[in-house]
This record gives sequence, structure tokens and C-alpha cells, in this order.
Amino acid sequence: MRLSKKTALLILNAGLETGADYSEIYYQDSLSHNYSRRYKKVFSVSSSRTCGVGIRLMKGDKTVYGYTADLSAKSLLKLAQDLSLGFEGERIKTVDALKEKKIKELNNIEIPHSSWTTEEKLSYLEKGEKAAFSVSDKIQDVFTMILEEDEHVEVYNSDGFEGQSNRVRTRLIVKAIATDGKQFQDSYKGPGLSKGLELLKEIDFEKLSKTAAEEAVALLDAPDGPSGEMPVVLGNGFGGVLFHEACGHPLEGSAISHKTSPFTGKLGEKVATDIVNAYDDGTILNGWGTESMDDEGHEPTKNHLITNGVLTSYMLDKFTIRKIDDTLSPSGSCRRESYMFLPTTRMTNTYIDNGTSTKEDIIKSVKNGIYCVGFTGGQVDPSTDQFLFTSDLAYVIKDGKVGHMIKSASLMGYGYEILKNITMVGNDMQRGPGVCGAASGSCYVEVGQPTLLISKILVGSAGGK
Repeated sequence: MRLSKKTALLILNAGLETGADYSEIYYQDSLSHNYSRRYKKVFSVSSSRTCGVGIRLMKGDKTVYGYTADLSAKSLLKLAQDLSLGFEGERIKTVDALKEKKIKELNNIEIPHSSWTTEEKLSYLEKGEKAAFSVSDKIQDVFTMILEEDEHVEVYNSDGFEGQSNRVRTRLIVKAIATDGKQFQDSYKGPGLSKGLELLKEIDFEKLSKTAAEEAVALLDAPDGPSGEMPVVLGNGFGGVLFHEACGHPLEGSAISHKTSPFTGKLGEKVATDIVNAYDDGTILNGWGTESMDDEGHEPTKNHLITNGVLTSYMLDKFTIRKIDDTLSPSGSCRRESYMFLPTTRMTNTYIDNGTSTKEDIIKSVKNGIYCVGFTGGQVDPSTDQFLFTSDLAYVIKDGKVGHMIKSASLMGYGYEILKNITMVGNDMQRGPGVCGAASGSCYVEVGQPTLLISKILVGSAGGK
């Protein structure tokens, strides 16, 4: 798009006519491609484009927002003027000039999405599909997919800021479905990074597909797991979804500013055991949740949320700072699904950092419990910090040894309690990609953690105590 400075200044100043103290233009142009196979044939090849502008005005702790897909200067100027009617007063600010900030790109792309033909991408998926079907005649179906996104964003605001950034993401998905004639079980894998098609070369998709198929077949014979309060070992990688749900959302500025989070006003207080160190790090190179510039134009930060069990920081954006403490600084985590959403504070790459224990020692310490390896996601009520999330691949632990596989189990509790029940943290931290839905829509996020032990948590399964 690249608005001319003259046009951008006209629009920004139009929004300031009636006393707003901040105006902002956000432009997005996102192109997505999906390629998939199912039922041993091409299932879908599709493209979509999202392109438009959102304009936000602020006055103190009040904000108004509007958006349009009409990118003409006339339309954008009218939108800014209409939004300014949300305030009553005299102009208190004028923007005289814009200075472009050069943004350091954190996600360097080696192989652009356009480098492979559609046929090459579908052939890649077919190889994974065949590998999954080769595992067992109990495999009923295999779904494989490549997801691609190429996005360009621009931000202009009344602080005189002008900046732009490109965002490229690639994700692979395989879901294997098995049946024994009485039931269906499935297993899902979905690695993704802010990379181009080099991701497809880095991942052994045939091996990944076979693993999914093997797990789906094994689940057919797995019994239901135990229920009740017990020790749980959480596997590394996507096990970090527990911290994401239980603690990440309540540490976002939106929850803090509304004073609905149990962590409101607790900076400097002990909220977890000494061995817990947690970050929201938007600076990880090629991280799934990494964006070189957030949707307010800020560069990302490595935000140390919990330091040796002490709450040391929140995730913040311009607006939530106004409601919390205007001496604080944005953390570079203001995000939204598209120009059609009012932006707010969202997680980027959130994880619990490595500790000193080994996975083997953690498992040996448990007499009776479960070991959760795979996870499907979860949900949390930020006002109460009550969470629920599901492990779709788990095993019993008996006398310090991993036993048989069990069917899916749900983990329930309160984030502020669980943090104090983390008694061992491993040294094998990994990260995994996900999609998080909240007030500003669905955003790409990464979760992570090493293997860790929660000394007690409520487990829900169909196998009884």
C-alpha cells in the first residue's frame, strides 16, 4: 500500500480533530494458501486474501475503532472523521511529520512459497499420506495439509511513527484416524514456524505421518485413564499450553487493566515455586509467534514474566498501559487477527524455561500418576484463572516407571495454584505452534516448556480413581 506521508498525515490529523490524543493507521494485506489431501486424493487447494485498514483513536482511557476495505484516500479520511465524532472537544494535538523506522526482520526466509508448484506440494503430502497408511490396515483415513501465509503490515501513528514489516509462516499438518470397527481414534501433528518452504525440507514428513498413525492405532487398545487429584508429569513442547492457558492469559494487559486477573497488583510477589522462570519472548528467530513489529509498530521484547517464582512483568500495549500505569512501557505484544479487530495485548512465544532435572529423574519421582505427552489445547477464564485442557496422548506412571498408554485425559485447576505445585523442572525445553483465540481474534502463538512435574492436579478421565 505505502500511503504517501501527505495522505497519512491528513488521516491522522482528521482523527485528532475533536480532542483525541492519539491516532493510528493499521494496514494489512495477507495472502493465504492451503493444500490438502484426504481420502487418498486431493481434498482442497484454496487461497484467500485479507486486505484493509483499521483506524484507532484514543483519548485518555477511552478508545474508538473502525475499519474498511476501501483503500481510497477519500474513504480513509471519512472513516477518521467519523471516528473522531466519538469524542467531544477541541484539537489538542497535530502531527507535523512522519519518520519511518527501519524494522529489523527476525524471520529470514530461505525458500519463498512461490518456489514450489502446486503439484510439488501435493506430491509432498501424498508421500506422508502413504507412509501413514502403511502402518496398519486399521488406518481409516489420513488428512495432510500445508498452510502458507504471506502478510504485509504497515503502521502510522500520531507519535510521528511510520513502519512496515513482512510476516511469512508455514505449517504442516497430519491427522491419522484409526478404527477397529467399534471405535475411532486419531492422532494429530502440526509443526510450524515463521519460515518459508525450507520447513518442508527440515521435517521428515513421512516419519511424522507414521508416528501419528502408530499413535492412533495404539489408542484403540488403550484403556481409560484414572481420575482424581494426582501427580502429573507434563511432556516438553506443547505441554506449555498449560502455562499459556493457566497463566499467560491472566498476565495479558487486557486482563490486568480490567482488574479481573488474579495477578493484578502482584508484581514483585511470589506466585510460583523458586524453580519456575517464564517468558513471553517475541524475539525468537523464526518462532511461530514471532513478528518483527507488533500491530502498534513496537519491536518485540524478551519479557521475563516470572523470575525464580516472583511475578516480575506483564504483557502490555499502549492502551492497557493507560489504564494500569503510564510509566510502564509496551512489551511489543499488541496483536490482532486482522484489520477488522481492535488490537490488544496477546502472547507471542510463551514458555517456561529450562530447569536442572532430567526427564528420567522426574518420572522416577512419581509413585502413582500420569505422564501427558500430547495435547490438543484448552481454555481459561481469565477472571477466575480456572483452566481446562486436554491431553490426547498419555501414559500411566507406576513406581517411577512409564506404563501403558491411556485414552485422553482432562487437566483442571486454577493457574495461581498450579504454579505453586510445580516441584521439578526438566532441562529439555522445546516449543510448539498453536492458534489462540481471544478478544482481538485468532492469533498465531507458540508455547513451550521442558518436562515438568506438577505435584498434584485434578485429572478427569473415564477410568475412575
